[in-house]
Amino acid sequence: MAKFIRTNNIANAWLTCVKKIMQEGHEVRDERGSLTKELQNVMIEITNPDDDTIPECSPWHDDRLETYKKELLDPNNDQGFVYTYGNRLRQYFDIDQIDTCIEKLNNCRESRRAIAITIDPIQDNKVDEIPCLQEIAFLIRDDKLFMTDFFRSNDCGGATFPNLFGIREVGYYVAENTNTKLTNMVHHAMSLHIYEHDWDKCREILKKW
Repeated sequence: MAKFIRTNNIANAWLTCVKKIMQEGHEVRDERGSLTKELQNVMIEITNPDDDTIPECSPWHDDRLETYKKELLDPNNDQGFVYTYGNRLRQYFDIDQIDTCIEKLNNCRESRRAIAITIDPIQDNKVDEIPCLQEIAFLIRDDKLFMTDFFRSNDCGGATFPNLFGIREVGYYVAENTNTKLTNMVHHAMSLHIYEHDWDKCREILKKW
């Protein structure tokens, strides 16, 4: 069953998702045999992306978060990871998809074709580790930038919070280069889950929130 969450900032989006998963999530074992609590098809609308609130209960703080935020715009994969989002979005397919989205939006402000993908259906069907982030799409309406992302799988206990800040940096980059303002983010996770090893940590987080 799909769930829709509208909130003002990234911090509240993440905390709301943690609460809903811990209270309403169904137990599911993944391909590796890991036990999770899961919600399906969660759509989160963030109406004030500029809010930089970082709750004290977050395991991600300034230094780690700042480093991660840069990775989604970095085309290099010098450390030999199976994939990085920045590499898939900006170099892997021999095209900088983010700059191509910018070009499309500048050529036509009403374009519905400004989409960047990470999935390589030829290679990724041969391996176990495939990108969780699958797509980022952009629309300009009334000189405002709207951004939507789609994750096939999103670890709310360990990754959703930095993921949202990293994706926001991509939105800022597109906004800066299209003379717009990022005013709305929608995050769609087909499987939004928390691993069993994070359940106690998340219970403690909710006590502080």
